[in-house]
Amino acid sequence: MINEEDFDVASEPSVDMAFIRLERKFRTTYEANLQNSDGNGSYYHYTTEYMNHVAAAADALGIELFDFGYSPPKQNTIFDDYQAFRQILDRYIVRHTINHIRSGLKNSVVLSTAEKEKLRHYVAQIKEVIDKVDLVPGKKERLYDLINAFLAELDRDRTGLQRFGDLMIGLAHIGGEMAKEMEPAWKWAKLAGQVLGARVDAEQTKLPPPPKKIEGPKRPTAAPKKPTTIDDDIPF
Repeated sequence: MINEEDFDVASEPSVDMAFIRLERKFRTTYEANLQNSDGNGSYYHYTTEYMNHVAAAADALGIELFDFGYSPPKQNTIFDDYQAFRQILDRYIVRHTINHIRSGLKNSVVLSTAEKEKLRHYVAQIKEVIDKVDLVPGKKERLYDLINAFLAELDRDRTGLQRFGDLMIGLAHIGGEMAKEMEPAWKWAKLAGQVLGARVDAEQTKLPPPPKKIEGPKRPTAAPKKPTTIDDDIPF
């Protein structure tokens, strides 16, 4: 079993990625246990434990991983059961990891070195404000965690906007108790938001225009009918 703090990866906003990262923790522990084991009995024990934990995580997160349901493997079929289990699991991981990365392109931007330095400076100023505020230690640590998560995003090639949004929500919710004392932090937060907003606008203007609608050939309009008169009904 993984340590209690390792379950923190389940807090990932994306349910699919929460499951994938949790499974990665289970698998790392499983492979380490196998490496240190000495016998087929240990293989059955650790493999069953791993499979049960993964299935329980999927169930807890509401992920329908097994269309046919899940039952613990039997000792005489453990190898085949594990191979079938991994085939389903690996397909799920690859598919949803790709989907997650692709969807992230819509919610992330490429920042220049100068823009990243500006953002780091603004965030450092926010942290200085938080340092001076008399918040409950646990809530202050939560704000520090949100800051660190955003700073980690700045090290990526594409910076996700979600972490900045999380920080803003944290400042509004947690810092709301000390609104007057936290007011200087919002000046720096606004400047950081302007940097990100400008970059979002710049990337959107580079997007190609939507394709023009191709219209089909126009039908020839029928010649208007000659209005019927009384003389038309007279045969001579």
